[in-house]
Amino acid sequence: MRYYIGVDWADAEHAVWVEAEHATLVTKRTVAQTAAGLSEWGRWLDERRAEGIDLWAAIEKPEGRIVDFLLDHGVRVFAVNPKAVDRARDRFRMSSAKSDPFDARVLATFLRTDHTHLAPLRPSSEAAQELNGLTRDYVRHVPHQTRRLNQLTVTLKAYSPRGLELGGELTSQWRRAFLHDFSTPAALATLTERQWHRWGRAHRLSAARMAELWPVLQAPQIPVPPHVVRVHARRLGTLLQLLAAASSAVEAYPTAVTDFFGSMPTAEWATSRPGASGTTVPRLYAELGDADGRWQTFRHWPAPGGTVPVTERSGHSCLVKFRFAGHLHLRDAVQQFAFQSLQHRTWARAYYDRCRQRDLSHHHALRSLAAKWLKIIFVLSTRHIASDETYHLATIGRQHLQQPA
Repeated sequence: MRYYIGVDWADAEHAVWVEAEHATLVTKRTVAQTAAGLSEWGRWLDERRAEGIDLWAAIEKPEGRIVDFLLDHGVRVFAVNPKAVDRARDRFRMSSAKSDPFDARVLATFLRTDHTHLAPLRPSSEAAQELNGLTRDYVRHVPHQTRRLNQLTVTLKAYSPRGLELGGELTSQWRRAFLHDFSTPAALATLTERQWHRWGRAHRLSAARMAELWPVLQAPQIPVPPHVVRVHARRLGTLLQLLAAASSAVEAYPTAVTDFFGSMPTAEWATSRPGASGTTVPRLYAELGDADGRWQTFRHWPAPGGTVPVTERSGHSCLVKFRFAGHLHLRDAVQQFAFQSLQHRTWARAYYDRCRQRDLSHHHALRSLAAKWLKIIFVLSTRHIASDETYHLATIGRQHLQQPA
């Protein structure tokens, strides 16, 4: 016997609908997101499992505390796309009325009638989940740094563009220190050559570099009203603090990611792939996961990875479109991996060049190359073997010979 559970999750309490195989309502309830509420519901789940009842649950999220709670109590969890739930809601009501208990009922019924089209969650190992968290946090910090750099650039252009004319990256320590110590045009105007050389030696600038920058610092600037200078100088100080925090995170996370990935057993064969010295390979491995049976064949990878298009065919019309729906983190990781392979694999560069000769755009060619790489990575991951370009080139040669003239 099997019970189908629909869980409409929320922050404070969850709506739950449970029905049997013949659409018979077993129970409906709300579960508070507290230790007492979850403990009571967990006791009910354990009692049903002790009676020999299989428990299947549908929920509109693939991860989170409520998902971990269900998995810990032996429930087989199915993550249902919210778009599919929205369309399944029309089976019960023609109006747009909805409520949390009603959505839980829709989830339970949808799982009971259409579970053959769904795949249960297969969580990765704890190490892979931790690696996934590290890589995603690193990816989140990079846009924060870029945003602070853009704001800093706009601020300097508004009242003191001299700080942008020194060259180099604004994320470097000496550039941030220069903007902090000489935040106004007046501070630069009073700077002498002796003071500049003393400051440069303190921040480990070479004599040639200081001599090259001194004429730039002495060039005249456009006058700016004092009240404008005061406003932007205060903003500059705040942005430098925020940029320092963002740059520190961006610099620290790659080391943490590579060290943690290097401690995992899979790093022995995974690091043989191109671009293995950075965070791309750990990020790709974390997004694909290491759960056994999650991916049956390599054909299950291109669609979530966004490397294959969507074809709409009806009658004599055929429309091929870009695949927007997919695993966004996996798509970005696999395309970054394909881009890095252009410098490390001759066959990848040749395939990319052939795609470009067929008038494909840069990103279209990268997606095509990424689809090729996903096939190779699936074989390497399944067999736990290292990447060997010589073997791959020999395989390509045999395939060409087997093709008819």
